[in-house]
Amino acid sequence: MSRARRIAVAVALASLLVASASPALAAGDTYVSISDATVTPSAPAPGDTFTVSTTVRNLQSSANGFTLRYVRIVEDGRVRAYVSDLGSLGPGSELTVPLTASFSRPGTHELRVEAGGTTDDGHSKTVTYPVVVHVNDRAASVELDGSDVVADATSPLNVTVTNGLDSPMRNVRVDLDGVPAAESRRVLPTVAAGEQATATFDVRAERAGETNVTATVRYSSDGVAGSATREATVAVAERRDDVSLATRRTAAGSALAVTVTNLGNAALRDVAVTGESDAATVTGATTSLVPAGEARTVVLNASDVDGQASVRVSAAYDYGPGTDRRTAETTSTVAANPGRVRLTGVSMERENGKLHVSGSASNVGLESVNSAVVSVRRGAGVEPAYPGREYFVGTIPASDFVGFDVYAAVGANATAVPLEVSYLADGVQKSETVTVPIEGASPSQPADTGGSSGGGWLVPALVGLVVVAGVGALMYVGWRNYRRE
Repeated sequence: MSRARRIAVAVALASLLVASASPALAAGDTYVSISDATVTPSAPAPGDTFTVSTTVRNLQSSANGFTLRYVRIVEDGRVRAYVSDLGSLGPGSELTVPLTASFSRPGTHELRVEAGGTTDDGHSKTVTYPVVVHVNDRAASVELDGSDVVADATSPLNVTVTNGLDSPMRNVRVDLDGVPAAESRRVLPTVAAGEQATATFDVRAERAGETNVTATVRYSSDGVAGSATREATVAVAERRDDVSLATRRTAAGSALAVTVTNLGNAALRDVAVTGESDAATVTGATTSLVPAGEARTVVLNASDVDGQASVRVSAAYDYGPGTDRRTAETTSTVAANPGRVRLTGVSMERENGKLHVSGSASNVGLESVNSAVVSVRRGAGVEPAYPGREYFVGTIPASDFVGFDVYAAVGANATAVPLEVSYLADGVQKSETVTVPIEGASPSQPADTGGSSGGGWLVPALVGLVVVAGVGALMYVGWRNYRRE
């Protein structure tokens, strides 16, 4: 197993140890833990002293203090460092304890930090924390990782440089041989003492199988030139092409969200997603890279849609320069659902002999509308009136509304007010006239010319009698005055 993989396994084991140790911290009513342990320098050389800074914490939820008797570093049952009589920790307090140690041989050392003491109520308690220390040779080391190299595809190959020297490595040149690469040299400006840096090469193996790869590192440190070489056998996998397309209509309905999922083992490159329809105009979209096992989503916008339209969706891609373009296809639909204005909550009231009409211009579509105007139109007994013959509503967002106020002059026989609403939806001018009834108004009724009640002639007859009586009285007065003369 490589040194880098041994470190990864040790770190995973350390995480499991922390998880398994956590319940022990809750014994009694005093909660003590080691919250951190850092190694400085992170990659010491053989014989160099390194420091493990350990933070011991008595949690705020503890009911008692904790007397810290000792903190030590243990490896395979052997104590590597020890500090004692560190004092007491009250609830909510912590203490950072430095411990120093060294190793004479290079390699990976799996350590355990232990902190022991006594709670104020007399209970003994010990907590632990795993630490991994990697001791480097006093030289540069090189590791190769070609686990993702796939035949006939541009694939990443990583070269990791570790500086085990006491001084920085400068002008670090990494050369790769044994497999074709877009660039066979990478330059790292500097690698600090005890640190690592990774150079990634885009390689393209011609065929599957094993191939021998060599990485050579050249550098200078304190003015002295140095080099390191690593040879490794890389297993090149057969390329597996497996791409799926999934589509869904967006909230507006006239756009498609297309998800490209790479189920294969090589990264898709220069992905171009397009849509074609006989009943709509559909835009395209691109994405530069879809790594193996991942997905990317792009949006295709559709316009000039009348009702519902079928769309043929395709994604064209390749696996890097020099590889063939491939295509994945599916079908979907888009639908036109532009903004549409409806007058809601309309009410009327009399003001100074005019009718004040108010309400809301509501957008019941899934796209915004612009330049909306509500106007009073002429009708039977109805005229637009000052001060509000029309009302400029403006922009109405999707699924939203804006209030309006207009005025109308109405006659006695008016029964409804015609209102016109006009607006721009998806760049197209639209208008609609709505007739709103006047509350309490009713059309004039013609006189009844008959009926079983016989009351239709009563009023004219009474009027006629009054007229006859009046004329008779005038004639009598005139005749009497004539006799007197």
